[in-house]
Amino acid sequence: MLRRPFAACLLVVSFGGVLPLKAQSEVLSRYRQDESVARVEIGSVRSVGRRVDSRLYLTEREAVELALENNLDVNIERHTRLARQWDIRLGEAAYDPVGTFGFSWDRNRTPAASVLQGGASVTDILTDYTFGYRHPFRMGSSLEVSFAGNRNRTTNFFSSLVPAIHTRFDVTFRQDLLKGFGKAEAEYDIELSRNNVDLSEQEFQRLAIEVIAQVQDQFWELEHSLKDVEVKQKSLELAETIYRQNQARFEVGTASRLEVVQTEAEVASRREELIRAQFSYRRVQDQLVKLMTSHRDPREFLGDIVPDASAVDSSRDPEPFDHLLQLALELRPEIRQSDLTIANRQVELRRSRDKLKPSLQLVAGYQQFGLGGTEIVRDFSQGFVNPPIVAVNPGGLWDSFSQVLSADYYGYLVGFDFQIPLGNTEARSRNAQAQIEINRARLQKEAVQQSLGLEIRDTLTQIEMNKARLEAAEAAVVAARERLDGEQARFEVGMGTTRELIEAQRDLLQAESVVVRARIDLINSQNLLDKAVGRTFRRYNISLAEALSANIR
Repeated sequence: MLRRPFAACLLVVSFGGVLPLKAQSEVLSRYRQDESVARVEIGSVRSVGRRVDSRLYLTEREAVELALENNLDVNIERHTRLARQWDIRLGEAAYDPVGTFGFSWDRNRTPAASVLQGGASVTDILTDYTFGYRHPFRMGSSLEVSFAGNRNRTTNFFSSLVPAIHTRFDVTFRQDLLKGFGKAEAEYDIELSRNNVDLSEQEFQRLAIEVIAQVQDQFWELEHSLKDVEVKQKSLELAETIYRQNQARFEVGTASRLEVVQTEAEVASRREELIRAQFSYRRVQDQLVKLMTSHRDPREFLGDIVPDASAVDSSRDPEPFDHLLQLALELRPEIRQSDLTIANRQVELRRSRDKLKPSLQLVAGYQQFGLGGTEIVRDFSQGFVNPPIVAVNPGGLWDSFSQVLSADYYGYLVGFDFQIPLGNTEARSRNAQAQIEINRARLQKEAVQQSLGLEIRDTLTQIEMNKARLEAAEAAVVAARERLDGEQARFEVGMGTTRELIEAQRDLLQAESVVVRARIDLINSQNLLDKAVGRTFRRYNISLAEALSANIR
């Protein structure tokens, strides 16, 4: 009894032709397999820099490039854009066509209260099946096509067709004429999703710039640590030289035991300072390796890092404030994010205005009908109770199909569905909130612009201060070196004391350390200016599109 409806289902599914087995498998896979997606995969750290023995000479640019490739935070953020792109597909899913199939089987036996009901009791076996197709469109309209049929087998002797097969074909068109006219609800979500993809790209750039700034800071801290180790090593060597001189003088009786002990204590103190400087270098290098790689153990890196600072010019002067601020307003990702946030709020405002309208829907349809089945002819001349069957004319489902396709039996439908919320409180509230959110987003953009101005001004102040510190420190080194030369000469002729010589050494070494610190701080403040202006990517010729697509497989 179920074979004919099932055959009809096959006809509808294969209306466009029989699909090859491979194509059928691909179609069915979307309902039972994970979707194929792009993935972020971090490879092994590529070889960079210049290796000399166990040391790796690395430039600032190479450190930045490694961080963009391997930093875990950067690679995590790459997933955000991939996920936001699927939000667009999610919005477009509202326009996916939908196919439906329904089937039911119902058997009822009811007692008869009247002879006109066709027997003492009547048994009906009703089989219903429906096939449907619905396709929404971006203009706020939809098209529905359906084919329905039912097969009724009954013991009612008044029924002429047993079983009676009814078929029906419907086409219905719906169009919103006010709310949603010309733009379906999903279009707002799609527009928001596209803006959110751009937002995720700007957020990636903002995060990448933050990571680059950390790499720059640790890179130059490593340079400072190495210079500090050199200074401490030189300091220890000088103290050991004085110690040997005092030991020799003590042996010949020209120096006291106190002077020997004094220099011996100084050697121990400077050796301890050297050890701390060496471990400080190791800790800073570990931080830098963490930023540049995905290693769990930073000691897995290619070798001990030696910053190559030969190509860095710390003497460059910054541009005027107004020029830098204008450049920041063009380049900073936070400005672009503010613009996209305002654009999203405007989309929400347009949506809220659309929802203020009443709903007026046009409905138009067309139907075709068919009827078929085995015709039973009875002789009612002897009465209406159990009339004898005088003829049986065969028929069935295909007769019903033929009538549907012939369009001899048809109908039309035209109508309107009008709904108006009398208070419209919810829509008005949403509209008010949308207006408020736009005003807030605009003020937030002004706040970002103000923060950028302060950040640029503060960085310019730091550059000016660090330049002055560097000049003062270099002058102090010259004075400290002259004093040390004088104390060394006095010491060698027996006119100076060990303490005075040690103090002169310490003053010179301290002045040299201040010069190194001031030079590193000046370079860092110049890097911070690039970050404040938003030209970090431009400085390293980094393409946002290429940075986003890196490591995506």
